[in-house]
Amino acid sequence: MDVFEFYSFFLFGVFAAYLALFFMAVKYSDRTFASVFSLICLASAVYVLGAALQFNSKSVEEILFFQKLKYFGAALVPGLWIVFAYRVHSGKKMSLAMLLCVFSIPALVLFLVSTNEYHGLFYSGLKVFQNGEYLFSRRATGPLYVLNVAYAYFSLFYCLYFFSLVWIKSRFRLNSPYFLLLAGQLLSAALFGLYLAGMTPLWVDMLPVGYLVRAVFCAVAIFKYDVLEIKEIYNKEIFSEIKEGLMLVSCDGLLIDYNRSARTVFEWLNEKNRGAPIFSLDSRFDVAAGAKNFNIGVGSGEEERIYEFRLTELKEGRKTAAFLYIFLDVTDKQRLIEKLRYMADHDSLTGLFNRGRILVEANRLLSARKLEGRIFSICMIDADHFKNLNDSCGHIAGNRMLCELAAVFRRIAGERGIIGRYGGEEFLVLLPDAGAKEAAETAEKLRAGIEAVTVEYEGTPLRVTVSIGVTSTGSRSCEDETLHGLVGRADRALYRAKNSGRNRVCVFGEEDL
Repeated sequence: MDVFEFYSFFLFGVFAAYLALFFMAVKYSDRTFASVFSLICLASAVYVLGAALQFNSKSVEEILFFQKLKYFGAALVPGLWIVFAYRVHSGKKMSLAMLLCVFSIPALVLFLVSTNEYHGLFYSGLKVFQNGEYLFSRRATGPLYVLNVAYAYFSLFYCLYFFSLVWIKSRFRLNSPYFLLLAGQLLSAALFGLYLAGMTPLWVDMLPVGYLVRAVFCAVAIFKYDVLEIKEIYNKEIFSEIKEGLMLVSCDGLLIDYNRSARTVFEWLNEKNRGAPIFSLDSRFDVAAGAKNFNIGVGSGEEERIYEFRLTELKEGRKTAAFLYIFLDVTDKQRLIEKLRYMADHDSLTGLFNRGRILVEANRLLSARKLEGRIFSICMIDADHFKNLNDSCGHIAGNRMLCELAAVFRRIAGERGIIGRYGGEEFLVLLPDAGAKEAAETAEKLRAGIEAVTVEYEGTPLRVTVSIGVTSTGSRSCEDETLHGLVGRADRALYRAKNSGRNRVCVFGEEDL
């Protein structure tokens, strides 16, 4: 087999390869670029078939006929590559006006080639010579042939420029699909240049080889890197600068890509860790766990920032192609929510639970009593003669004293008790798992602690005492174990302590009935 026979078989092989790529692109037409790529393969197949048949022509008439057939593919290929490059770079389809503009030159070339025998504007002459069994031809170009060459060069450089842009934005990664697209264009350009310079043997058309190289590289970029259309959003300027952090992870949990906002939050987001399991980089990220929404804290203390994450599946057709973590700094929002929750539950002066929250806690203990049989006690505390303190020293002094009372309550009962301001100078202390005797002992400590306190206000020492009423669940005198009943019993024990001279503790008993 000589070189020309081999080239003939090679052209038919290239034609078959293009048909295979065309049918593969049709099969996977749900992918973003597959539809345009299928048209490129079909047009290239027509071109290569024409070139193969022209190479095997036995007469001048056959050469001229198959040359026309060849251009029905060759004229369209540059325009289709422009459409493909535009979609890769912009992520959008061309408008009808843009498509008409792009294919105006190919339409003119097809017209000139089809009618060339009448005007000679595309080819002005034909020289034919024999080499063994093969008939070769060399055509003299006409004045409008330059349109075809200029358009082919424009298409080539257009693709080179935009594929270079997206490759640069992918940070020059050699394992990027954009590098494959760019490499295919460069190799095809080299073969195109050799052909136009007349440096191929006997002016053999090497464009089919260049076209095939470009198509194969493009096919690998589309079908091997099946997240091409997903990954491209990270290489767009608008997504690179977006405030939300973005991390792209494969279905098996490998880190694929991330944007600038994400990199500023997590130090392990770097080139070295691309392709690594994200769970091994940070165990809080586990695609297999399937958590769709969650918060993550980064840092500690006052420097901690809270990020709200959302995990989204990226679909390609019916299958999941990858997962996208989208996250946003919600520290200020979270702190505001926490502050509002605190304000809703706490007394603004003393920082203790307010009336609503302390009653909620009492109900919770009551539910545990009914479900689990656990006991608890309630201490109702009232500051003695507190109105006199307010009237004589003012409300500022009274507020100072209330804050001091709250501090004593926390110090003595804070570890096991639940403390709240019930209203005015009244307080409730809930003692989980404490019976009447233990609660009375705690109440006595509270009373003694308050009696020992002195508050200095404008040079005047201020002192106050408290009266405390205690009731417990499970006692014989406490049959009505409702919240209203328990609080009412503690209030009656407090009333008895007041009537008995104040500054004392009374436990609810038969005498309070």
